Amino acid sequence: MKNKKVKCDIYTRVSTTMQVDGYSLDAQKEKLKRYAEFQNMEIVNEYSDEGKSGKSIEGRTEFQRMLDNIENGTDEVQFVLVFKLSRFGRNAADVLNSLQRMQDFGVNLICVEDGIDSSKDSGKLMISVLSAVAEIERENILVQTMEGRKQKAREGKWNGGFAPYGYELVNGELQIAEDEAEIIRLIYDKFIHTNMGISAIAAWLNQHGYKKKKRQNNTLDAFAASFIKGVLDNPVYCGKLAYGRRKNEKVSGTRNEYRIVKQENYMLHDGIHEGIISETDWELAHQKREKTGVKYEKTHSLDHEHILSGILRCPLCGSGMYGNVNRKKKKDGTLYKDYFYYACKHRCLVDGHK
Repeated sequence: MKNKKVKCDIYTRVSTTMQVDGYSLDAQKEKLKRYAEFQNMEIVNEYSDEGKSGKSIEGRTEFQRMLDNIENGTDEVQFVLVFKLSRFGRNAADVLNSLQRMQDFGVNLICVEDGIDSSKDSGKLMISVLSAVAEIERENILVQTMEGRKQKAREGKWNGGFAPYGYELVNGELQIAEDEAEIIRLIYDKFIHTNMGISAIAAWLNQHGYKKKKRQNNTLDAFAASFIKGVLDNPVYCGKLAYGRRKNEKVSGTRNEYRIVKQENYMLHDGIHEGIISETDWELAHQKREKTGVKYEKTHSLDHEHILSGILRCPLCGSGMYGNVNRKKKKDGTLYKDYFYYACKHRCLVDGHK
């Protein structure tokens, strides 16, 4: 009588779309399929997360779908196959919790390259040790990456990502895009030499027919106050490069939840790129920004749920409108009034309308 095949799922993950040979999604899948065939296993489902970090299971939709399918009985399997334990996760607590979730439903983990089988006596011990090692390795990689970025900033080189408005990337370096640079100069001129504030400058540009060139990271061609604020606060426009203006800080009382916090002290270096405005204009704008500051504190409270958020649509651009609360402060910093309203997420004036 022919032996019944053991059923399994396979899971693959890469942290970026470009991986060294042997760690790509296709390479992982190929090795797992060969292993399953050699062990006379039947693959029920394949799950794959591309460009996802192993820092936590949050954001790894396929990984979470696999666990859900195991728990609800959709995947009636005995094993999950992964190429290496680090593909399953690099956070020791998450690895052990996820494994326990699987084992509660009779499913074990096999790490093919590491030679680990959690159904064996020594398997879970090895997983505990190696997952801790993987977490330490991830932290070391993060430190090395951050040091590399700091060094690039010291050398005045762009650290990657989209080029700021007014620039384009040529061979990894910032070069002025004249069709956009005109807008940058106008924004600084209006802010320094007139009484116009951030929202007024956005309105003036929209009302005078200026269109924001569409980029990969935005779709609206109208100008918003948030865009003007970002331009005025970015020293890249005077030929400088800032590093460390924002930092991820762990939320107290959580394991994997972080928030972005603006930093008052950060690195500022001379860039190798050409500035669109002078350092003098940057200083004048910066001083004015510090004087005017932010007069309202935006907040969100469960006491004030905005039930129409995301349902209301902006009549001008079609984007979702969301509820907000502005808390006005007295000069001594105490709060004395809340304002509740719905606003288009683009926060712009178009043809004189808000």
